[in-house]
Amino acid sequence: MMKETTAQDIERFNVIILLIGSLASIFIMRDYKYLFSFAVASAIMTLNFRFLHTIVVGFFSDSSESAPDKKELLIKLPLKFFGSAALIAVVVIWGKVNIPFFLIGLSTVFLSLIISYITNAFSPEIRRKHDGA
Repeated sequence: MMKETTAQDIERFNVIILLIGSLASIFIMRDYKYLFSFAVASAIMTLNFRFLHTIVVGFFSDSSESAPDKKELLIKLPLKFFGSAALIAVVVIWGKVNIPFFLIGLSTVFLSLIISYITNAFSPEIRRKHDGA
């Protein structure tokens, strides 16, 4: 049985990718345009993931005795989506970003998902269960 991947694991790996990718982009390319492109896109996706997690957890929490309010979810999710899309558009149009580095930065949540699942699949507690220890 695999350990579950939590949103905190994904956020932690996303911040690690943000830091390592930012350092790599400035050391390899030697221009702040590449650092800015990667770091801003990765930060946007990290915040987007956090907001999505907050919205979904708030919707399904047991804090209220009644059923979750679907109207609230139908308002918050599109607002988050359009806000993220607007922020990305503003950065691309007026930010003088390098598009390939910006797209790589936008994919950091996907990379952190993959890394999180791989590390959980090969964690020591999983190996102990399979070895019988």
